[in-house]
Amino acid sequence: MASVLLAEDNPDTVDFLSRRLSEAGFDVLVARNGADAFALALREKPDAIVIDVNLPRVAGDEVIRRLRAEAALGVTPVIFVTADYTTRVAQSLVPGQVLCMEKAIRARALIENLQGLPARKVLQASKDRLVYLV
Repeated sequence: MASVLLAEDNPDTVDFLSRRLSEAGFDVLVARNGADAFALALREKPDAIVIDVNLPRVAGDEVIRRLRAEAALGVTPVIFVTADYTTRVAQSLVPGQVLCMEKAIRARALIENLQGLPARKVLQASKDRLVYLV
């Protein structure tokens, strides 16, 4: 079973997405702030990370920047979720490893992206529309 770190501070979103991801067969690890997300990722080494950009304590894009420096997690697929797509988020995108989905996240689209993310070369996504690298 693939493990997914879900880093999100909104309790309703955590409940909804963790339930749907579990139903889809993922082992879900939950962090409610950036510091905990970083520590949990280092300890558990998830197969993928779904992370809100605007987390308390440490921003999601900063968590990913720090994780990229760790050999064991440097290429872990990441899906940023955000209601505030900014230049800062765009600069954090890594071809083939990171995509960005705008909130409100549709669980089915998230699950489909997670199921195929490691094999894809995705630059970013908006809602359900993926932008692939050539």
